[in-house]
Amino acid sequence: MELKKIVGFVLLGLAVVTFFLYLSLPFILAGSNKIILLTASVYLLNKVFFYSSIYILGKQFILKVGKYLPKWIEKRLLKILKVQPVVEKNK
Repeated sequence: MELKKIVGFVLLGLAVVTFFLYLSLPFILAGSNKIILLTASVYLLNKVFFYSSIYILGKQFILKVGKYLPKWIEKRLLKILKVQPVVEKNK
């Protein structure tokens, strides 16, 4: 596996862990004074990990599979991800 793919999967794993932590934190910290602060910070961490992993893994997916998608979908995805179009090289 290449390094970007490994980093993408690690970030996705961290996103899953922080998601379950975000769901269970209000029950764990019931009665604490800082429940809102901690829950909000875990929520922000979850979003950072999730969108970072989607950006890294999505970029690789579009670069490899983008040429098989319809042109209008490919153009929108490339514009969102800010990736150069896939160019086939004929040998």
